[in-house]
Amino acid sequence: MDMQIERLLDKLEEEIRGGKRSVFGNLRAVDDTKCLEYIASVRSMLPSSITEARVILQERDSILDDAHAQARDILSKARADAAEILSESRILDEANRRADEIVGDARRRADDITADCYQGIMDMFVSAENNLRDSMKIVDKSKRELYELLSGDGRR
Repeated sequence: MDMQIERLLDKLEEEIRGGKRSVFGNLRAVDDTKCLEYIASVRSMLPSSITEARVILQERDSILDDAHAQARDILSKARADAAEILSESRILDEANRRADEIVGDARRRADDITADCYQGIMDMFVSAENNLRDSMKIVDKSKRELYELLSGDGRR
């Protein structure tokens, strides 16, 4: 998507730079329909990163739900295993230790999965934010250049 936006902005820039110069200064005649189409296409692409972020959040919630369900299953299995071993005190002590270990492992795994999900989502948000900033800088620069051309500030 970033490349598509870049290509559209390049086309917009080419259209502006390729416009015929006016005899009366630094004004250029450009195909405003093409320019507006390029701008509309860029705008239609920008919200997709927001939609992608929402999908990622939904996937994160699903992964977290699965991790919690898996942790509950592991806990349930550990408790069932511990109940079978309760016949002797040595075996009971071992069962309790093992159950605690399984619970700890399950919690650590759930925490690791959660942390990885949050980090992945944060990385995607930062990337989307940086891409949007870069696109906005390009659009702002193009607008300033166009404004200068239209206001006569860029006359040679």
